[in-house]
Amino acid sequence: MLGAGCRVFGHRSLSPSSERDCLDPAERHRSVLGLADRIGQLLRAERRVAGRVTLTVRYADRSSSTRARTLPEATDHSPALAAAALGLLSALGLQRARVRAFTLRADRLRPAADAFHQLSLDPADTRARAAEAAADRARRRFGPDAVRPAATAHSGRNSRGGRVSWPMAG
Repeated sequence: MLGAGCRVFGHRSLSPSSERDCLDPAERHRSVLGLADRIGQLLRAERRVAGRVTLTVRYADRSSSTRARTLPEATDHSPALAAAALGLLSALGLQRARVRAFTLRADRLRPAADAFHQLSLDPADTRARAAEAAADRARRRFGPDAVRPAATAHSGRNSRGGRVSWPMAG
């Protein structure tokens, strides 16, 4: 269980071999999206919400850049975490940077029961949260790779690094 001062981390190395770097913006987007989705899952499992996300980018020359964004409201909702993380990624303006790895961190954690949630009249928000709850149930029953964002399914690898065979993949 996460303590009050703990942080939730997600790390994704973009290349299994240290001599290859990622120049593809779509692969960077998929990596950050996958990390945000995983952190949302961990937060919901621990019944915690995050008030801030921090993205660290490690480059081929071993330097790094770190950016943080405070969320408008503390959340465990993966799309909100992903929007903040992708906003940080785009703000870095990585056009030709040789990226080696990303680390996404959620901090300013507190119990979900203590968090406030702005009510919305938009039925899409309610449907998105219901779909997220259903996806969490499917992951608990069938494993962590049972449901994930479609943009991350392109990579052909599961969370343990093994190959994934998609029947409809082209």
